[in-house]
Amino acid sequence: MDAAVRVMARNGFAGMSVADVLAEAELSTTSFYRHFQSKHALLAAIIQRDGESARRALERAIAAAPDPVAALEAWLDGLLGQFFEPRKASRTALFTTSEVHSATQVAEIMEMRWLLSQPLVGVLRAGHRAGVLRSPKPEPDAVSIFAIVSSAATSPHGHPHNRKAARAQAIRFIWPALSITEAAAGTGNRSQRSRKPRQQHTA
Repeated sequence: MDAAVRVMARNGFAGMSVADVLAEAELSTTSFYRHFQSKHALLAAIIQRDGESARRALERAIAAAPDPVAALEAWLDGLLGQFFEPRKASRTALFTTSEVHSATQVAEIMEMRWLLSQPLVGVLRAGHRAGVLRSPKPEPDAVSIFAIVSSAATSPHGHPHNRKAARAQAIRFIWPALSITEAAAGTGNRSQRSRKPRQQHTA
C-alpha cells in the first residue's frame, strides 16, 4: 500500500496502474491479486488504513485533554492538522481529488469521514453529561461538526491556506451551537486565542 501511495503522489490515481505499483513494490502480479481484486480495491484499503491511523491519533490527543472542552479543542486541532500540517496535508490531498472521489464509492468516503468524526462522539457525550456543552445527540452532532471544520479548511470559499482563520471560522459556529460558555472553556491563553477572532467580529 505504501508503494501505491508513492505512485499516486507522482502520477495521480487516474495515472496509476497496477503495473506501476508492482514495479514500485517489486512484487509479482500474483502477489498483488492475492490481496486486492483491482486498483480500486487497493485504494479503498489505503483509505481505510489511513483513516484508522488518523482516528487513533485523534483519540490520543483527546485522551491527554483535562476536560471535555479541552478535548473538543484537541480534536479540532488534530483534525485541522490533517489539512494543514505539511506531511499529513500532502497525504490527505491524495484522497480528496476529484479523480479519487469519482473512483470511490460514496459509502467509502462517508466511512472515512466517520472514522475522523467518531472520536468526537465520546467527547460530546461526556461534555453534555457534565453540563459544559449541549449535545443531546452526539453522533449526528459529531458529523455536523466535522463538516464545518473540513469545509472551513478545504473549501475555496473557506480558508484553505490559513489554519488560524479556518480554526476561528469553525469555532465561530461550533461553540454557540454547543452552548459553550467562557466559563466552561476557561480563561487560558489557548482559549482566549480561540475566541479572539469572534471578539473582533462582534466589536
